[in-house]
Amino acid sequence: MKLNAQLKEDTGYSWVMARMEPASPFGHALVRSPHWYGPGEKDALEAELSRVEQLREEMDRDGSRTDALIHILSEFHDIRNSLKRPTSAPMDEVELFEVKHFLIHLERLAQAYAQIRPLEGLTIRSMDKALALLDPSGRRLPAFSVEVAFEPALERVREEKALVENALRQTEKKGQKDLMARRRELVLKEDRLELEARKRLTMALIREKDAFLEAMDAIGRLDLLLAKAKLARRFYCCRPQVTGDIRVEAVDLVQPEVAEHLQERGGSFTPVSITLERGATVITGANMGGKSVSMKSVTLGILLTQTGYFTFAGSFSTPLFDSVSLICTDRQSVEQGLSSFGAEVAALGDVLREEKGKFFYVALDEFARGTNPQEGAALARALVEYLDRLDCVALMTTHYDGVSEAARRHYRVAGLGALDTAAIRKGEAPLDRLSRLMDYHLVEAEPGEPCPRDALRVCRLLDLEPELMEIFSKNS
Repeated sequence: MKLNAQLKEDTGYSWVMARMEPASPFGHALVRSPHWYGPGEKDALEAELSRVEQLREEMDRDGSRTDALIHILSEFHDIRNSLKRPTSAPMDEVELFEVKHFLIHLERLAQAYAQIRPLEGLTIRSMDKALALLDPSGRRLPAFSVEVAFEPALERVREEKALVENALRQTEKKGQKDLMARRRELVLKEDRLELEARKRLTMALIREKDAFLEAMDAIGRLDLLLAKAKLARRFYCCRPQVTGDIRVEAVDLVQPEVAEHLQERGGSFTPVSITLERGATVITGANMGGKSVSMKSVTLGILLTQTGYFTFAGSFSTPLFDSVSLICTDRQSVEQGLSSFGAEVAALGDVLREEKGKFFYVALDEFARGTNPQEGAALARALVEYLDRLDCVALMTTHYDGVSEAARRHYRVAGLGALDTAAIRKGEAPLDRLSRLMDYHLVEAEPGEPCPRDALRVCRLLDLEPELMEIFSKNS
């Protein structure tokens, strides 16, 4: 499965990736194109998570060794374009310098990597033969020039050129003509010899192309693992458990992007604890009660797990899905002329067609809210019944009554049911007041239990006009 930009953005996956700190261009490339561990890749995923865990423990014990690795990784430049050439097109001195620079730092990385306990399935090898080719003196100096060692005939040409240039400095201008002509001949000869040397070096390096690509892959993987470990350590993430059960369990799950925004405003995130089973789980609750955030938190946890990351939770377990989808109002589809309801139905049709016969996860945010309430409720309930027949785990948020009757599990947002009017502070911004007094915890409820009726309280907390509130209260 390839994660699309909308899914990454809506779940907060993009926000998490923006906090990743790979040091090398090869690590950056892997962050941009995450590997999806689907069903059948449990062993590979567990091995990846173990490597992340091992590096996090290394950072906790003594960060100096991992810091040394990260510093060396930051020195690498991307030399792939230099290797994408026919052998008849020689590298120039700048490119050969970059290749030499790469090989010197690869050697240093291999030496630093040997100082930590090796990671299963990851080997960092220096390319001694290629490095000796570009650094015949073995001095490991970062500069590069075509040395005499690359072409012995250069020695005599350069010696004669030096003599001619010295004579030029000691000769009057009138007598320099013959010396200048000789110098031009020697420069041309030197250029030809250097060109031949660069051709031979390029041919030899291109023959090692596979070894270069293998080294870049290893560098990128190590860099990605270190960045994953740093992220997990920074946010106190947990190692997810990959199970064979058709069951997703989250304890104290956090949506980090929302949590950061709340913290900036002096608030705090209410962790989500929820269990999903095969079929559909429904979350009900008033608008602004956090249903969508809970749903996106779970979806983010699955995406992170199946791309080899630790999760923002106290504990998190999930099976491996063929695909993960989130259906909410698609801004792009709306811009293309579809209504929000039309966009949701189109997205649902795509999921049901494309994932037919597969094991998938789908999250639906207030599905069918864009049509009339009676039809919307009927369609949402029908969808819950239909999803229960499929090989999937689904999570739906809704404010429609009756939808949860067909669900495998039903949760409701605690909401404002226990609101203490004495807790209302004068002068407090309405949205801050609502955020402070809303109880965002999920409470497991009986299937079919009516949706909470918090709209009146929400309007009061948001300081809606008193005259309007009086009419609303009489008619509610």
